[in-house]
Formats: sequence, structure tokens, C-alpha cells
Amino acid sequence: MKNTKLIILMVLWIGSSFSAFAQSGEKVPLDPRVRTGKLANGLTYYVQQNPKPEKKVELRLAVNAGSILEDDDQAGLAHFTEHMAFNGSKNFEKNELVSYLQSIGVSFGSDLNAYTGFDETVYILPIPSEDEEILRKGFLVLADWANGVLMEDEDIDGERGIIVEEWRTGQGYSQRIRDQFLPVLLHDSKYADRLPIGEMEVVENFEYETIRRFYKDWYRPDLMAVIAVGDEDPDKLEAMIKEYFGEMENPANAKPRESFPVPQHKETFVTIATDAEAPGIQLQLYYKHPALPSETKEDYKASLKRTLYSGMLNQRLDEIRQKPDAPFIYAGTGYGNFVREMDYFSASAAVTPGKVDAGLTALILENERVAQYGFTEGELERVKKIILNSAERASKEMDKAESGSIVGRYVQHYLSGSFAESQMWKYEFYKEILPQITVAEINALAKELVRDENRVVVIIAPEKEKANLPTEDGVLALINAVDKMPITAYEEKLLAEELISDLPAAGKVLSQNTIDEVGVQELTLSNGAKVFVKVTDFKNDEILISASGKGGTSVYSEEDHLTASNAGVMVNVMGVGEFSPTDLRKVLSGKTVSITPNISTYSQSISGIASPKDLETAFQLMHLYFTKPRKDTELYQVYVSNQKSQLESAQANPDYQFSKQLNKIIANGNPRALGIFNPEDYDKVNVDRGLEIFKDRFSNAANFEFFFTGNIDMDTFVPLLEQYIGSLPGDASKKDNYVDLGIRAPRGQEEKIEVGTDEKSQVIMYFSGETEYDRKKAADIGYLGEILTIKLIENLREEIGGVYGVGAGGSMGIQPVGNFSFSIQFPCSPDMVDRLSEAALAEVKKIQENGPTEDDLNKVKEKRRIAYEENLKRNNFWNSQMSTVRNYELPWEVILEGKASIDAVTPERIQAAANAYLQKENLLVVERYPAK
Repeated sequence: MKNTKLIILMVLWIGSSFSAFAQSGEKVPLDPRVRTGKLANGLTYYVQQNPKPEKKVELRLAVNAGSILEDDDQAGLAHFTEHMAFNGSKNFEKNELVSYLQSIGVSFGSDLNAYTGFDETVYILPIPSEDEEILRKGFLVLADWANGVLMEDEDIDGERGIIVEEWRTGQGYSQRIRDQFLPVLLHDSKYADRLPIGEMEVVENFEYETIRRFYKDWYRPDLMAVIAVGDEDPDKLEAMIKEYFGEMENPANAKPRESFPVPQHKETFVTIATDAEAPGIQLQLYYKHPALPSETKEDYKASLKRTLYSGMLNQRLDEIRQKPDAPFIYAGTGYGNFVREMDYFSASAAVTPGKVDAGLTALILENERVAQYGFTEGELERVKKIILNSAERASKEMDKAESGSIVGRYVQHYLSGSFAESQMWKYEFYKEILPQITVAEINALAKELVRDENRVVVIIAPEKEKANLPTEDGVLALINAVDKMPITAYEEKLLAEELISDLPAAGKVLSQNTIDEVGVQELTLSNGAKVFVKVTDFKNDEILISASGKGGTSVYSEEDHLTASNAGVMVNVMGVGEFSPTDLRKVLSGKTVSITPNISTYSQSISGIASPKDLETAFQLMHLYFTKPRKDTELYQVYVSNQKSQLESAQANPDYQFSKQLNKIIANGNPRALGIFNPEDYDKVNVDRGLEIFKDRFSNAANFEFFFTGNIDMDTFVPLLEQYIGSLPGDASKKDNYVDLGIRAPRGQEEKIEVGTDEKSQVIMYFSGETEYDRKKAADIGYLGEILTIKLIENLREEIGGVYGVGAGGSMGIQPVGNFSFSIQFPCSPDMVDRLSEAALAEVKKIQENGPTEDDLNKVKEKRRIAYEENLKRNNFWNSQMSTVRNYELPWEVILEGKASIDAVTPERIQAAANAYLQKENLLVVERYPAK
């Protein structure tokens, strides 16, 4: 009844709202489901009742203060303040807060989190709401962050090392490149000197009162918003906000919260940033604009027009990149906001060596082509369809959207004044306004978005390419030369409107039965294909699709390995039926459907998503991938040429070098475990053989099992299934299996990899081995990973202060044989590798000798209990569970035994898992160090 009343009210509201669309200056209304207000002390709040997921409320504390407000002696202390919020407050001693939240199922990092930006700091807390005391404690946590962080001397000192380690993880070529161009992009503004991570000289040495001063100056109610969205009475949520935040006071003589503009400039700035470890050449053109308003319907329409412009230009650029001798590997444009006071229109591209001039010319030329000749009606209509379809989907899912996907809109509405309209309003507005937007209006944006003033050109390249790059004057001359180049109009290719013109002879459903325990329907088709369907109402406009069959690349010879491994990529690059990828994109404009084939080591698969109204299109695409993969040698050669160039450039990048060597180590010398890491590897890939392999892997529908989950009408579904899947060739007597290729990670050894120049290391401890698969033991090894992560954070991060992030995790599998794997990973300073490694293994030993504590086990249990209850109402959970049941040959009822399975886990089981699997003889240690 509540939902019915809400829909009726929304319809009435929409009807009245749209009678005055033409009135300029009319404001875009906030989503009517949200309640907003301001307390007497200036604190703003947003409250919305939302039923998904059940028994949970998403809480946010948004502080309108970030690194831009730091004094010179505080560089980095806005971010440091965020860290201190987790280090002791008025009502929670140091480490008590994280421990308490973990005990109610809230994980540190994945759930409980925060971030600091130039202009804001946001604290994130999802909290269970079924127990009022727990909900109240959630608001108490937010209130402590807002006004009760203790900032004890000892805790400040303990956090310095953690922030240094966070800074260390960000060091590398990208940071060095950024340091070269950011001061130019943010010309003469304070933003260029206030990166949120700060200056380590300040972080390591500031006086205690310096950070306390920042907290006192800027953490105050008139610069804060509390947002609460979730499954709870909004009256209760509003009352709690008033109770916990109403008594807070602003400081006397409060400092004004200033804005910091980015000064404009007439000239074009050019930055050529090079670094020895840069993995390729990138071009970036920024056309800076003062931040545009986001209040009225005219503002909304203006934003929509910019989206249409970028969408059409991106489609043109995508077509160009697929041509032989294209000027860039990929390119794109977009309108965005870099800092609060500066918007930009950008055009960017990745290019191969020797094509910097051609790439820059192409980026500028395509915009000039629009300025001279404009877009076509067909281009505009396609992008309009895409945008309208997206808005329609969102409106259909309004009552099924999860709170976590909603709450961020109100955070940004408070911080930056961005739109926070309802999805229904947006869809109705789009239906009204999109037909009124003409090609001429969009074409006019070419001169508005791309101007001579406030222009910044950034070229990023490896140091070795420096001699081949244009000078700053050369770049300016090139830009001026484009104005004199002859330009022709864009020509559009005519396409077939139907994916399949001649329908195949339909197959039949031979049997259909319901697996009552889980509400799954099993169908067997006349070609031997098995189909499993879970009809749900979790989403109104979503059907998830997957299909898999055994075999993969394992059934082919070592000679075919690289070709077989790339067969799926080939088809994705070349298209299907009569349609190239570009053609497919055009034909599918306005439809919600995505289907992707893949061939992995032990299986071949198809995965995708579709709206119920586009289900037939999804079936048609699946049918075409099975029967008509497209050969387009020219397209594939363009792809190969680009891949070779990128691989060549990547060889200098230390992260790539590390991944490459790590892969070889874990492969243990087995060539069947190696992918393509060197440009010359592509010379061993044969496109004709690749197509043969792809067709072979998808030649027998009986070798596949298909899974469909979502808003499915079986009366519509079954005929489509018979038509497009039942018509595929299939022979149940010729089912494939995978072949054990002998791929096993080495054990009982240590390896060191030396790459890069930055003083940072990484440690990977990898336990693995063969074992008989057991569902309970598989659960135990997963629990062990989560429990060990808790202990590693407590020790390596909080006690030692030697890492920013650390984690552990494990699993079991059955391919190619029963196996287990478990890893511990963390980045750190090179001089801390030994100490931290010993500390990590010491935590393993504690669990082996004593088992986990009941408290730690219960933290993981509670987290999993909440996740399980939420997952039971998600389509992706059911789709993956159906596949797991079939692949692992499990009874169907295990899907519904989650709670009992969680309750059954004991400390003794976790201890037994630690002793069984985390033994030295199973351990491979890989350590990364800087090159000497």
C-alpha cells in the first residue's frame, strides 16, 4: 500500500511539474522522496526511506572542507584529520570504533571508509537498522567524527607512518608526470599546491596543535551535512540527527569558507611531460570553463546538450580508431569538473610513437569538422535513444534501487550543488525536451566548448621518445595549421536494421521442471542444451545471462595456445554476422543489451545483460556468436598493431615488469599458463586458426549450460529460447571436458623481483596445492582470509605503522583438479619487508596454535550473515550460485543453507584450515624491490 500511494503521489506531482517546462529559470526539483532541512546551528540534513537492502541505513557525514583550506603548515592535514577520526573519539577509544563496527558486520575499508578531496571530506558508514541501539550508535559515530575526535599526541604520531605508506603507494611515473602538468592545468590557483595527500615533510614533522587547529576551524556544523538513506522511518532518522547534532556549536569568529577560482588565461599552455617509466604516449587537450550552474531546467538542458555532443563525437572517434593507420589507438571526449570552480571540455588520445602530430591534429580536426558541417540527424537520434533508454531504465528501477546507489547524489548536492532530481522526473524531462533539441543547437557547441583561450595541451611520453616529440612552439603551430586544412563532411554508412533477417528453424523444449527448493526452472532443449531460469522481482528492468561449457583452450595443442587464448578477443574485435563492433553499436542504440563471448583456459562462455523488452535482441546476439562470428582481417590487424605498440611502451613500466615476471613465476615455467606479454607474441597468433577454434568451442550447444536470472516472463521467454538457442546445432553425445595442462604454482621457494626506481616494495605470500574439494573446507579457508585480514590490519598497520593496506584471502576450486590457494599481500618500504613479513607469518602462527578468537570469528560471521541476507535478493547472486551448483555438482538446497553454514563455522575449523593449508612447504614468497 505504501508503494502504491507513493507512485500515485509521484504521478500527480510529475503531471503538475511538467506543465511549465518552457518556463526559463524554473528550478529542477529535488527528488520528492528525500526530506531536507537545516538545524539552527547551520547543519544540513537529507533523509530518505528506501527499502533496499532491508534492515540497513547508509549514513554519510559530508564536510565542506578539504585540502584547499589548509594553511601552508598544514599541507596534508585535511587528509590526516580524516585518518584521525578512526583513532579515538569522545565515545570510542582508539581501535574500539573499528572493532565495534566489525562486530555488527561493518568491514573496515570495504564498508566503513572515508575520503578527502580538494574541497571536501566525506565519511561513509553503512549501519544495520533492525536494532535501534545499533542505529543510534551509528549516529553517535558520525557525531564523534563531526565534533569529538580526540587527536591525542600518541595517536597522531602513530598515524604518521601509515600516511607515509599511503603516499608511498602513490609514488611512481604517474605521480611524477602529474607533478609536471598539474601546476599548468591549475595555473596560478591554490589547488596546484594542495594535493590531498599533502607534503611528507609536513606529515612527519607538524606540531600537534597544527592539526587540531584545522579540525577546530573547519569541522563545524555550518560546513556539514548528514545524509541518511535506508530502510527506516524518516521521522526517526530526522529525530536522531536533531538529537545527536543539534547541540553542536560553531566556533566564535569562525573563519569564512572561501572559494578558490582557477584564473583564466588568453594564451594556450603546452606541457610536454616525460618520464623513463611512462608506459606510452598520451595526448590531452583541456578547454577550461568557469563552473556552470546546476539549478534550473535550462541548466539541466545545457548539461544534456553537452552530453549529446560528447556522445556523438566519441562515436566518430571510435570509428576512426578502427581504421588502418589510424592516428590514435583510442580517443575520447567529455565535459567534466576538475575542481569546484573549474569545468572543462577535454579531448584525449593514446598514440603510437611517431603519431603525436597526427593524433593532435585528428582530435582538433574532428571538432572542427563538427563546427563546419555539423552532426547528422542519424547520429543525434542514436545518442538520444541511448540517453533516453538509460533514463527509462533508471526510472523503472526507482523502487528497486539500493540505498548505496542513492546516497551519493545527496552528498554531491550538498557539496557542489549538483542535481539530485528523481529518476522519474529525469525520464519525463528527457521525453519532453529531447525531441526539442535540434542538430543545429548541438552543432553550435563546437565553437562554445572548444576555444582559443583557457586551453591547455598536455603530452605525456616515455623519456626515450623526447627527441621525437614536438616542441611547445611546434604544438602551437600545429593547432594554428588545422584552421587552414581542407575538411570534408562526415559520411554515414547505411546499415541493416535487423540482426537476423532469416529466422532459423526453432528447436523444442523437451522437458521443463521446477526445482522447488530454490524456485529454479530447469529446461532441456531438443539440441541437448540445459537451461536454468530464476524468475525474480529484485529488479524491474534486468535480466542477467550466462552460459558456459567445458574445454576452453586446454583441448588444443601448445602450438595453438596463443591463438586459442586470443580467439574470443578476435571475435569481439571483428564483430558478428554482418556487423562490425561499430555497426553493432549503432544498431543497438537505445537498447539495453550486452553480450560478450570468452574463451578461457578450461571453459568457453557467454555473459551479458538485457532489459526484458530487449531480450529477443540478446537471444539474437547469442545465436550469432554461436553461428556467425565475423572475419575482418583489417579490423584485427588494427587491433594487433595497437596492442604491439602498447606492449612495446609498457616494457619500461615497472608495474608491468613486475606483473610480467610474477606471472612467469606463478606459471612455474608452464607455457600454457602464459598470456601475451611481448609484442612479438602476436606474430604467433593466426586469425584464421583463431576463428576455427572459436567456431569449434561454440559448435555444440549441448556442451553448454545457460543461466537466466531476473524479471522474466516465461510465456515470452520459452518461445525465444526455442527459436534462438534451441535452433543451435547440438549433440549431447559429444560433450567436451577440459584437459589438465599441469599448471601448478611453485611451492616452498622465495623469489625477488627488482624493478623501478621508487623506494617501494611489495610482498606476496602465496600458499597453494592440490586437495580434494570440500564445501565446508572451502568456506573455512575463506573465513581464514577475512579473520587474518583483521589481525594483519591491527598489527602491520595499527601497531607497527608499516603499511597502508594489507589483506589476505583464500579459496578452493576443482579445475583442473581439486586445489586451494591462499595469499597475503601488502606494499611497504623496502627496509620493512623482513619485519613485516615476519609479523604477518606470526599472525598465521597464532591462529595455527590457538585458533581465532570468538570475537574475530563472530565479526566475520556477522558480516557474512548480513551479506547473505542481502544477496538473496540480488540477481547476480542467484546467477552465480546456479552456475556454481552445476559446476561443482552440489545439491540445489545449498543456496538456501547460507545461514546454517555460517552458524556452523567454529574456531576449531578455522584453526584446522590454517594448519592444513598454510604450511611452509606450500608457500611461494615473491618480493618486489627497486632496481639497483
